[in-house]
Amino acid sequence: MKYYLSKKVSLPMSMVLMLIILPEYIWSQTYSSISEPTRHYVDSAFNAMLKKYKVEGASIAIVDNGNIVYSTGYGFSDKAAGVAATDGTIYRIGSCTKAFTALSVMQLQEKARLDITHSIKKYLPDLTISSRFNDGNEIIIRDVMAHTSGLPGDIINGFFCDSPPDMKWLIGELNKYTTAAPRLYMHAYSNVGYGLLGEVVASTSGMSYNDYIRESIFKPLGMINSYIDVDPQLKGRFSKGYMNGKEIKEPLIRDQAAGLIHSSVIDMGHFIKCLLNDGKVNGNTLISSASLAEMKANQLENTLLSKDKNWGYGLYTEQVLVKSKSNATDSALVNIVGHGGDTYAYHADFGFIPELNTGVVILTNTDRGPVVADASRLLKWYLEKEKGKTVKLNYRVKDTVKVQERPCPSEEIKGVYPVANILVNVSNPEVIRFKQGPVKIKLFRKSSSQEYYSAKALVFGIIPVNMKDIGFRFVKVNDQVYLKQIDVKSKRGVYAGVKTSFPFISETWKQKYGAYTVTGNYYRCEKCPLGNPEGMQLTLSEEKGVLCVKTKGKEMFNDKMYLLPIDDQKAVTTGIGRGTGETFRILPNGHLYFMGFEFERKK
Repeated sequence: MKYYLSKKVSLPMSMVLMLIILPEYIWSQTYSSISEPTRHYVDSAFNAMLKKYKVEGASIAIVDNGNIVYSTGYGFSDKAAGVAATDGTIYRIGSCTKAFTALSVMQLQEKARLDITHSIKKYLPDLTISSRFNDGNEIIIRDVMAHTSGLPGDIINGFFCDSPPDMKWLIGELNKYTTAAPRLYMHAYSNVGYGLLGEVVASTSGMSYNDYIRESIFKPLGMINSYIDVDPQLKGRFSKGYMNGKEIKEPLIRDQAAGLIHSSVIDMGHFIKCLLNDGKVNGNTLISSASLAEMKANQLENTLLSKDKNWGYGLYTEQVLVKSKSNATDSALVNIVGHGGDTYAYHADFGFIPELNTGVVILTNTDRGPVVADASRLLKWYLEKEKGKTVKLNYRVKDTVKVQERPCPSEEIKGVYPVANILVNVSNPEVIRFKQGPVKIKLFRKSSSQEYYSAKALVFGIIPVNMKDIGFRFVKVNDQVYLKQIDVKSKRGVYAGVKTSFPFISETWKQKYGAYTVTGNYYRCEKCPLGNPEGMQLTLSEEKGVLCVKTKGKEMFNDKMYLLPIDDQKAVTTGIGRGTGETFRILPNGHLYFMGFEFERKK
């Protein structure tokens, strides 16, 4: 919007500044019907957080009883140009996109275009990924939406790059993989799974994923400031991104349906209103209440291993205890439903409480944004300051799955447990020692229990680390032994490692030991602060009888993983959960294949 001042009129500078600033202020305060004390508290808290954590810009919206009751921005969407962040600023919402993708799939099921109980291969016949498990090798759509299908988590090559490959390329790469875990083994987050769901949306709707989302969700909801790929008309409202104190241009994301939606807090507020209103929009039904209930319901009840959150389709849930400050007997256990989203610079979170008809969204533009983008915390502030409630987050609830865990005898505990990029070698079950970088960790049995282990840690062997809130157990599920990390207060736990038997390393693998460099068809990201694979190195070696692969890049890809050979051409990364079970191959030309990249021996 342009402003013109007549040459015949002379105005004081203060009035000129008011004319320039006032329209921006009006735009940034589209909704403001909360009380002044609540507004002051929320604004003060966000401004303080932006300053403390050096976050350049953020925007928020609060929804209550079917209306957006507050929306505003803090800091800058373009610091160099002095452009303030407002409730109309557009941000990349990252994995919040998954909620839109899951909703699209459920819409198409209601239109009888697909069935979520069928294999995704029915709708994507070119997908021929193999399985090394006795699970029928079916990739069921509803399992993909709940991250329990066993698909790999990510194919790094081409995920963030200047010119992303299409989904046909991704499917071709997946066909070089095996599934990472059996179906319904556990929840393991998968971006490639949601990338495939976007292709299912396209193949069953007869339009691109981009067009389907725009026509079937954005338009009915009045989300006029939302888009997926670059939008020429709206790109001027898209916030700059900031990382390490500098402005960056974040690249596109290949798996659009996993994380490429761009939106404002006003538009996201409309989306939350729809989810709170049983899928109804202005008298029309965007999605049935039954389908929406299925999206919000816990879909992990049939998985073998439990998870610390309940997960639905594109949504996850945490329980919180809400009490009335004026009535001690008025309390209820309610659900915060939502999803977060994180890319290099942009961080987002939305959450809503169906029982209280309230929701919030936070969008940010800086790498330090996760500490600001916490929907549960903003809901707590709003309910306490505006509604006179007391909200207890991280409320202790039972594990989401009733796993038949059994205590493990000492002799069965002995063995090797891959945990992230370390190996926990248990030879003496009474005292277990291992290193993680410069940290030496010791697990020892508590005198009051032979089942639980306490932990002590020293950095560089001299600096103690407080681990009083963390305990460990070895448990048996079916015939497998797991190392489980326990929260001492809540007694809830997550599976950290699984006992793994490593076979003898064959000569075929040993002949491949050495240094390699990336080659072939890889996707560049010339101006990316992270993610440019050019010059990436890989080293294959052996550590204590276990295959070990190390990667090293200019800005990232610096990692170490242990491999479990499946045969003389194929191995998989060890461990449990996301990022494990990924395929490592020896190609027919003698090169190595990993993370979607091809590596040739260094000359």
